[in-house]
Amino acid sequence: MVRGMYGEGSRPASNIFQISNQVTLGKTELEIVQDLSDVMEQLIMQERVCRTKLKQKFHIVMEDRIFRAYGMLKHSRILAQKEAADAISDLRLGVQMGYIEHIPSQKVNELILFSQPAFLRKFAQRDMNELEEKVIRAAAIRDILDTY
Repeated sequence: MVRGMYGEGSRPASNIFQISNQVTLGKTELEIVQDLSDVMEQLIMQERVCRTKLKQKFHIVMEDRIFRAYGMLKHSRILAQKEAADAISDLRLGVQMGYIEHIPSQKVNELILFSQPAFLRKFAQRDMNELEEKVIRAAAIRDILDTY
């Protein structure tokens, strides 16, 4: 079962999905894990093939998209959650495809977590209005990327 990042009932956003098994009744834990592992291997292989084709066919388009996302994340002063998530997803793709080599994947994963509203409220230690959240999100993302 493919779901959005936030689980059942959520829609896929920014190319981040949650994969889970749908049938478990009558199966052992080992069988469930093996089934899910097999599906994940297939998905990973398909993703790699698609990325290779994208890079071969649309190299300059991909490079432009990835570096635009990087520029937006590195220099924005106001970032909405969806806007940030889309740009982080493109940046992650760029790192994984080798377009951007100086940023570790772990830092990109941190961007995903640190741009979430709950993290921002915890970071700010207060509730915020919509504009304040966008400003703090942009600042948090810039802080992480400034070391790279």
